[in-house]
Amino acid sequence: MEVRQIDPRDEVAFDAWFAVMEATDHERWPDKPGWQRPERRAMALDDDGPQEHRCLSAYADGRVVGIGDLTMYRRENGHAAELTVAVLAPARRQGVGSAVVAEAERLSSAAGRRELGGMDEVPTRTGYEDAAGVFAPGLGFAPAQHMVRRELAVPLDPARFRSLVDDPRSNPPGYSLITFVDRWPDAFIEDRCELGRRMSTDVPMGDQERDEEVWDEARVRHSEASFAAQHRAKVTTAARHDASGRLVSFTEIAVPLGAPESSWQHDTLVMREHRGHGLGFASKVANVAAVLGAYPAVRTISTWNAAENHHMIAVNDAMGFQVVAHSTFWLKKLAAPGS
Repeated sequence: MEVRQIDPRDEVAFDAWFAVMEATDHERWPDKPGWQRPERRAMALDDDGPQEHRCLSAYADGRVVGIGDLTMYRRENGHAAELTVAVLAPARRQGVGSAVVAEAERLSSAAGRRELGGMDEVPTRTGYEDAAGVFAPGLGFAPAQHMVRRELAVPLDPARFRSLVDDPRSNPPGYSLITFVDRWPDAFIEDRCELGRRMSTDVPMGDQERDEEVWDEARVRHSEASFAAQHRAKVTTAARHDASGRLVSFTEIAVPLGAPESSWQHDTLVMREHRGHGLGFASKVANVAAVLGAYPAVRTISTWNAAENHHMIAVNDAMGFQVVAHSTFWLKKLAAPGS
């Protein structure tokens, strides 16, 4: 068994890496398109963003049978790395996944990282095997946080959608909703930076140790350029506090342009001092409407919540999201190189 980091500029090597991701995506979600090649390749080629993605391939008899996506943080969180592991079904229980994890641990320790984490995903449908529940503890990983994936089927029944729009929470007094696609307006860039900082400090993280992030306009614009390179669109709805004129909440949905039927909820945040006014509900309802108006091919919207994030779970339940998977974020403390 050989595990090595591949160069994403090598199309042949990257295609073999991505083929494993595509196959395992389809196994887990046979009715979904899964990750798109432009998304993953652009992520791997981004050499200046806050995250570095290292593509690891495990070879058996010259063929790629397992992969790892090792994420190293370039700005904050220099103590941490994250790993996604995927192994083709015929090659499982032969040490492939363990070999990928071992190489990821070696690379992470060499880069000065003190911990390695990763999240599994177990669909609720009958018959899907939870491989990570045995695999991760056997390699020294412990649960750090539990997550739940929910999915909203769209378009909604017209009467159901009207009830959401007419809900008093969709029109919070003292606030106005602003929706835009892809690029944050220049007038609100300072607010976007503050919301990004708050997103790193105000959301539940379980037992994970995470640094406060530093956001500036360059970081925002780089994020937008990265999204465009990944062939994805992003629809955002923010809430403006009328008295101050500042944006105090936001919610985002990403739409893969090559597979728009499956869209993905990204960040949602309401600043602590503005909670209790229904801004999360109002923003998410307005943003779903905006997504369907701009991208009518969307059929599902997926979202993840920490199991302890009861408020956002209540918002999602009220909108009609249904549980489709459970996840655990696993964490392992790493030994220093040479110890």
